[in-house]
Amino acid sequence: MMKSMLFRFLSHRVAWLAVVVSLGIGALFAHTMWSMHQEHWDYQLRTNTNLSSTLAKGLEWSLDAVDLSLQKTAIALNEVRALEGQEDSESHRTLLDSLWRDIHNSDLLVLDDQGRVVHRALGVKSVGKQFVSHDFFQAFRVHQFPGVFIGQPTKELRMGEYVLPIARAIRGKYGVLNGVVVGMLRMQEINAWLSTMDLGAHSGVNVIREDGLVLTRFPYQETTAPHSLAGSGNLAQFVAVPQGSFVGTAVIDGVERLYTHNRVGHFPVVVNVAQSTHSIFQSWRRNAWQLAGFAALLMVSCLGLAVLFVRELTRREATEADLFTEKERMRLTLQSIGDAVVCTDAQGHITYLNPVARQITGLEMREVEHHPIEVLHALPYAVAGGAQASALRRALESGKTVDRSRTTLLHRGSGELLEMDESASLVKSFDGHVLGAVAVLRDVTVAAAHEARMQRLAFHDVLTGLPNRTLLQDRAQQAMAHSKRTGDMLAVLYLDLDGFKQINDSLGHQAGDAALVHAAKALQASVRESDTVCRLGGDEFVILLCELASKTHLQSIAHKVQQACATPFVWQGASYVLHASGGVALYPDHALQWDALLHCADTAMYASKQAGRHQIRLYQIHAEAALLARAEVAGQAVVGPKA
Repeated sequence: MMKSMLFRFLSHRVAWLAVVVSLGIGALFAHTMWSMHQEHWDYQLRTNTNLSSTLAKGLEWSLDAVDLSLQKTAIALNEVRALEGQEDSESHRTLLDSLWRDIHNSDLLVLDDQGRVVHRALGVKSVGKQFVSHDFFQAFRVHQFPGVFIGQPTKELRMGEYVLPIARAIRGKYGVLNGVVVGMLRMQEINAWLSTMDLGAHSGVNVIREDGLVLTRFPYQETTAPHSLAGSGNLAQFVAVPQGSFVGTAVIDGVERLYTHNRVGHFPVVVNVAQSTHSIFQSWRRNAWQLAGFAALLMVSCLGLAVLFVRELTRREATEADLFTEKERMRLTLQSIGDAVVCTDAQGHITYLNPVARQITGLEMREVEHHPIEVLHALPYAVAGGAQASALRRALESGKTVDRSRTTLLHRGSGELLEMDESASLVKSFDGHVLGAVAVLRDVTVAAAHEARMQRLAFHDVLTGLPNRTLLQDRAQQAMAHSKRTGDMLAVLYLDLDGFKQINDSLGHQAGDAALVHAAKALQASVRESDTVCRLGGDEFVILLCELASKTHLQSIAHKVQQACATPFVWQGASYVLHASGGVALYPDHALQWDALLHCADTAMYASKQAGRHQIRLYQIHAEAALLARAEVAGQAVVGPKA
């Protein structure tokens, strides 16, 4: 009896729908919990990243303040040569007395080259306590450490209080170590600041030197034996990048944590926020159990409701199957009535065109009925699908809705090509079989043309049509990268038209514009297709010359450019000659960065103008720019020496 009832229940679609929905609820619950798990993790990662960045920035400000005092003190001591044992002038002694008074009133110590504290009173030096064995002195004496050094926290610098030493070397002539100036940060203040961070159990904040020495950590544990992460995988990840996050197991206590680290400015120090993964997901686990119970209740309720609906739905199945198909087709058609709508059967053969579709294509229903959807398109796209197939064809092949696909229609009457945005939806029967598809098309021809025009205006000069500064810089970066890989010669030619101002002032701006257009065409004709001619502005042009065979090849191109610029320009029946002054810079001989390379070419161009104009010169680093080419003047061409 029970088996018979179960069989009748499962023989109905609603029963299987209830099972599927129940499974869907379970899957939705699993997906939701996973999403919540991921969101919780991402939120904590962002929080820890912000916290790590804030801590690093705060510590950087503190270290910068001390380091600034160290640098000023070291520079001042070098100025007066106080630690080299040389006789000082009266002005130097006065400056040194003032400097030592400032040091005495600050948290700075000055050590000589033997690690002893140096005091100065009335010009007499006295030897105090030695710090020769401390790491902040050995770093400069033994290891020749450059720049600022962060030492191990110690009690010996400030009346038994833990402080963080920050040191810089005082070097004399030829880099000889004359002493060390040491500043201090109070560890009590740093630890009090870190103690305000509540990250949960087994979590904390660490301040680590790049060699692995743990300078301090919260929760704070005062100890004479400092912890070190030297050689650990965690340390390798801390120093690999300036900032980042990863999950790792702590070397000190073996707890798995989410580490989010930031380098403290230019100092060899890393701040990391270490939060236990267990504490991160503690609240998520509690919510997961609550939602699991609710999901189970929904799944059971769904199956119960399915039992109640089976008998009633049996009577209505036949009628609703026919109504559903017709209703779905009418719904999609009515929703799309404002745009072109095309309906097809399951094989992609046209069954309906609305008036807008007939107007756009210039075709009547009788001409396309039962024809494949491809007859509407401008190109003979493959019926089987693929990247070039229509959205409707791809929807039928994949069984999925296709949104916003760009296609081209051909108006059969005028031959006009129309850019269209196309989306396609499937029409399915009550039992899920595909009955056909509906495509909705919107005319975006004007918008597409406007978009293409704006794209061109963004990268080309309006007057001459040449690439502008933005496009030139992009191509230059690509050319420099290619030259670096292949070793080919790359040159930048900076040109300024001689005589343009006179034409522009005497004949008017229209003549000046025509002269610029004439020069642009002449320059383009004088170089290769692989080269780029750019108008920077006014009468200044730049030519990017790629893959040059030799400097002789460069000289040949320079002559062609001069000849092109000297081509007569005709305006209102009169002929005018425009010459050009130019400068050439080579990559990487003259500069490695684009802005610097362009500046070198500009400098060489000004050298050409100062040398009498009508010539192109090669930039020289330590001498006057060398002549590459000179324009023909009075019928004679003057060519400079090979560069």
